[in-house]
Amino acid sequence: MAIWGADVESLRQLGGKLLDGSQEIAQTKSRLTGQVNTVDWKGPDAEAFIRDWNGEHTTALNRVIQALEEAGQKAKNNATAQESTSQSH
Repeated sequence: MAIWGADVESLRQLGGKLLDGSQEIAQTKSRLTGQVNTVDWKGPDAEAFIRDWNGEHTTALNRVIQALEEAGQKAKNNATAQESTSQSH
């Protein structure tokens, strides 16, 4: 007989860690963006680097942040659902 389910507390902790990770990446992205945009660097290489950072790189980081937030919330929601299901049986 197989038992399906999850350790609710572990799943809830995982959700919290995923959400914490998304916040950490968001804060790091913000700090780096400030540094990139204020570095004393002139010329076409600087312009290209800043454009790439503010375009494709921050966009990619935003996707990671969003994915972690969604996964964290899903884990927490699953923990709540598992807890409700377990309590009703």
